[in-house]
Parts: sequence; C-alpha cells; structure tokens
Amino acid sequence: MRSFRLVPVLLLFVLLSACQTTDKPTTEKLPVAAFDPAAAEQCLAFVRGMEIGINIGNTLDSITNDMFPQGETSWGNPRISRAYIRALKNYGYKTIRLPVTWAEYIGSGPNYIIEEERMKRVEQVVGWILAEEMYCILNLHHDGGGASKSWIRKVSADRAGTLDRFAKVWHQIAVRFADASDYLIFESMNEVETTYSALNALNQTFVDTVRKTEGNNKTRYLLVAGYNTDINDTCNFQFKMPDDTVAGRLILSIHYYTPPQFCIAEQPNNSWGFRSDWGTSATEASDNAELARQIGKLKSYYIDKGIPIILGEYGVTISNKVEGGRTRWITAVTKICLENGICPVLWETGLGTGGDIQRTTPFTMSDALKAVWQELKP
Repeated sequence: MRSFRLVPVLLLFVLLSACQTTDKPTTEKLPVAAFDPAAAEQCLAFVRGMEIGINIGNTLDSITNDMFPQGETSWGNPRISRAYIRALKNYGYKTIRLPVTWAEYIGSGPNYIIEEERMKRVEQVVGWILAEEMYCILNLHHDGGGASKSWIRKVSADRAGTLDRFAKVWHQIAVRFADASDYLIFESMNEVETTYSALNALNQTFVDTVRKTEGNNKTRYLLVAGYNTDINDTCNFQFKMPDDTVAGRLILSIHYYTPPQFCIAEQPNNSWGFRSDWGTSATEASDNAELARQIGKLKSYYIDKGIPIILGEYGVTISNKVEGGRTRWITAVTKICLENGICPVLWETGLGTGGDIQRTTPFTMSDALKAVWQELKP
C-alpha cells in the first residue's frame, strides 16, 4: 500500500486548534477530475491497507431518546479512553470508525455553529487514534437516523435548507481537521433512507464542502454513504457516486447485517423472523452462497470499476444466539471482505451492553470474538 506520514500529535493539536470554524462554505462549482486508473488502484490499495476495523459504538453517537438523556455515557458505556484505543490496537484492529452524532450540539441557523466543547472532545479522541497510527473514520451518525432530533432525513421535505445545514456542519468539521493526516477519513453520513436524488445531492454537497477547505482536505480520502448503506439499494442505477476534483479519493460505505433474522432479531417472535444460528452443517452451503452473492454484487458494481468499499458496520446481536454461530458469521464476513479488498469494520457496543469488548481495564474480549481472531490467523 501507499505510505502515508502521520502529522505528529502535538503539532496536530496546535494546527487544529488554530483553525477557524466560523468561515462560511463557498458555493462555486468545482472542477471534475477525469478517471485515472492508477489513482483508482492506489485508492483500492489504501483501503486494503486499512485491514480490519472496529466501531466505538453507542458512545459519541448517543442521542437523546425516550429512555436515555444526552451525553457520551448515556447509552451505558464509559467515556472513551486512550487506554481502550491502545487495547483495540493490541488486539489487532488497524482501523477505528468513530460514530459521532452532532445534532444536539449544533446551534440554530443560519450558521449552525457546533459547540466548542463537543468539537474539542471529538478532536481529542481522533488525536488519540491517529497517534496510535490507526486509521480513523469520522462521520455524522444519528443526525440522519430515526431519533426525534435527527435532521438529515428532512432533506426530502426541505432540500435547500437541509443541504445548507449539512454543508455548514461539514465545513466546520473539515476546517477543524484540515491538517490531520491521511489516516483520517471523513464519512458523509450513516444510514440515510430518502429519495435517491436527495441522497445523491447530500453526498455531492459533502464532497464539494470538504474539497473547498484547505490543508489535507484537498486530497483526503472521503467515504460516501450508499443508499441506506444497503447493498441491494446501492447497487442500483439511481445511486450516483459524487463528482470530485481529484481522482481516486472516493470510497463507498456499505453495511452488512444479512440475514437480519440472525444478525439483528433478538426474539423468536420477531415479526420478520428469527434465527439463533448460522453456518451449521444444515445451512452452511446456503448461508455461504448468500454471503458470496452479496459481496460479489459489490465487486461487480464497484470494486471492479475502481471504487473501493469499506464495510462500515457488520455484526450479530448476542441475545438468544448460539456463540459458535456468531463466531462463524463474523469470521466468514471478515474473510470474504479481506479477500475482496474490502475493509470490514465490526459494529461493537461494549461488553455488557450487547458488544464483545469491555470498555474498561482489562478490556476483556468475548470468547466468540477471540475465536474469530484465532480463525483469522494465517
């Protein structure tokens, strides 16, 4: 893979803190770069170099709902520590996806200023990840989700207003992190379901906004959200990758929770079915065939055309699941992703809160996930 030099962490924070967040994004039309096969291959190599990743979920992405108040710890996890990030690195993860929900920290229009304390906290955690020479994916998470304070999905009813807010929020983030190394990747949004034209407009606004800022943002790798990050919906002619000013710097974001009856459902009475196991002697052939079909679709639609994929989320709930089935599923998805040059990023929410790794010392890993890593060893 291409070698990237990290900005020393102390210099990073000095540079970041000097950035202004009140500059308004410009609206001029940006030039479009021609397709460059060499740049496309370099981008594919960049993603291969990210290897295996993990999310720090249900933490900085937490948002107020009927059960939980606002705050980083409100969904049951402690504040992120540098020791935890080091533990993830020691386990073998090379990439961390840092889901961040900004909705409750954005001021009113027309400027939509992000609260400084929120920005500083995100900046601190990003700095820790980069200092460990790990890749970091930073996004807008439940801003586009189903919570009452989410706002991106309002683009269907108010396209101009939502795109304006979207641009101003991303402008502030991009300016703040303009001098961060290439190991920092911006991701446009999370799982957003709207019209194809609206989603395409959001992704184009994201790319244009970041490119209009300075520093490493002129050529930073950007992660573009697929339609609801769903394979079938994104492998559709209505979904368009954005134009860019530089060739070979756009990556597609997809999530994988198939079959949902196993990966998501936790109770046998779930309205759309329930499975407690996967990859057994009775289902191995059909289960692996479905996985290969889905990844094969991504390969033919995107990877073979020079557009790399980051599988930003994949995982299986723990409740009422056979531990061996969880191990088989996570192992199979991880392996087929790596075989196809896709960076797989496990959705993880903390041991004791539905996840697989304890968030405090000694950062214990579940037996199921330990078994996955044993299977992944050459």
